[in-house]
Amino acid sequence: MKKFKTCTILSVFAFGALLLLSPRMGYADDMTITLESVGGQSSGVVQGEYVYPYNFSFDGSTALTPLMCISYENEIYFGETWTATMVPVSGTEQYVEAAYILAQAAAPGASANTIAVAQWANWEFFDPNDPALLANLPSGYQPQIDTLLAQASNFAVNNVDTTDFPNIDIFIPINGTQNEGGYPQIFVGDPKPSYNGDGNDPFAAPEPGSFILFGSGLLGLAGLIFHKRCIA
Repeated sequence: MKKFKTCTILSVFAFGALLLLSPRMGYADDMTITLESVGGQSSGVVQGEYVYPYNFSFDGSTALTPLMCISYENEIYFGETWTATMVPVSGTEQYVEAAYILAQAAAPGASANTIAVAQWANWEFFDPNDPALLANLPSGYQPQIDTLLAQASNFAVNNVDTTDFPNIDIFIPINGTQNEGGYPQIFVGDPKPSYNGDGNDPFAAPEPGSFILFGSGLLGLAGLIFHKRCIA
């Protein structure tokens, strides 16, 4: 049986750590989310549509997490529960654009108009040809939406792998998991600070940066051992 030298073992282990323990590996795929309440503001020509925030609980948590709806054509109801897959925004242009738009509405001190325009911008971005959306779009919003969409598109094109939104994710529903109604909507937001009400993020692996330093350190140690063997 072949024996592996210490430096070889350390090198393999370190390389594996650097590959596997990257930031994207820190996500649990699925979680149960429940719509508990909305922010209260609504707008629309034909009927009032609730705009950001939609307040959710995750896996039965008592804390509420605000998310923005980004699919207009489906409907959800208070108390509706379903399983969603959480996807990071970085690396996907349309998700980066959705995060950019959300960031305008979620900014401290954002006006009611800014929030509403951002909400309708994301709806229009993901469902641009929905006749119900076009009929219900509030008068005067379109120029502001066009400006915001252009800004978001320019940012996304040039920053598809951005790290500007490390805590914002996309929540894609798994069809058939809802407890009532039709196919749930897609949402974007930050679930981490209030998950389970304790400020801990159960989706994230330990600090990726720490693992990278750990892996780098092992590689360095392996190199040192190899160097000593060579000059011995």
